[in-house]
Amino acid sequence: MHPRKNFKIRQYIASHSILRLTLDFIIVNAVLAMLLAIIIGFVIGDVQNTITYFYHIYTELFGKEPRWTLPDQFMYQNIRAFLATLSLLSPSIFLGIIIYKFFVLSRDNIVFRSKADVFEEGDDRYLNIHFYIASSLRLYNLRFSAFIRTYEKKREDNSEKLYPMNTFPLRLGQDSMYPLPYNYVPSRFRLRFKSPKVNFLKDGVIEVITKERTLRLDSKQGDFCELYIIARGQVPELQARFNEVKRYRLPEDISHEPLPQMCTRFIRDKNRFEVDNWQDFEPEKKRRGWLKSWRAKMRKRLYTKQAK
Repeated sequence: MHPRKNFKIRQYIASHSILRLTLDFIIVNAVLAMLLAIIIGFVIGDVQNTITYFYHIYTELFGKEPRWTLPDQFMYQNIRAFLATLSLLSPSIFLGIIIYKFFVLSRDNIVFRSKADVFEEGDDRYLNIHFYIASSLRLYNLRFSAFIRTYEKKREDNSEKLYPMNTFPLRLGQDSMYPLPYNYVPSRFRLRFKSPKVNFLKDGVIEVITKERTLRLDSKQGDFCELYIIARGQVPELQARFNEVKRYRLPEDISHEPLPQMCTRFIRDKNRFEVDNWQDFEPEKKRRGWLKSWRAKMRKRLYTKQAK
């Protein structure tokens, strides 16, 4: 049967944080312990002590030595053996997830700004892509490539024999290559929307002009246009390579106003670069955080007045 969706578990582990995986592990063990407690309660005929069985099974799954017994019969002893096996497998599986997360998968070496801004120079239009290296490891031969991916809903029925999905490579300049990049220093490179040419029209409509034809994409009609940035580099300390992908939704993730510039200076005494305004790297997130704290203060004041 198709489609086959392989490696879903590995994809889930790769795309979620350690905290999220830990919470999932706790929830899965709790659900499993509750199911086993209910089954044991019905088999033994002691449904009233289901919560007690749940507590014993749940703590046993986390490695605690069992201090509860079942009748000395063949079926009950098989249940005990099954629980003992689970108590060994459960911590081992979680340890394997942590090892897989830390030592096998390398992610987020490159941190991109959530938005890109438009820059115009004469008749040419560019897109500024801002990023910095978040890894403490030294990266070499850092290179970027970019692609535009489009989807036309009206082509779903294969009308005019034109495929609804298309991918167009974008040509980058020399500023997209960093042989010896600096860690924790904000940088940027520019995309030139020339071949294909990308125009941002009114009401969120995007026009992609290629040599063959012109695509008009309207998100309100089910179309979409996405910009993919692929970062590639080498990590000599690990004798490894890395590949990372950043996706920008067009036009949602495009700012037509210049984003705040980052102020970087070199401290010669410390032999390192320092950035004075990291809070401006994501100004929108900063505003959202300020709004959240302001709401919390207002709620606190309101509760204080009600209490008085």
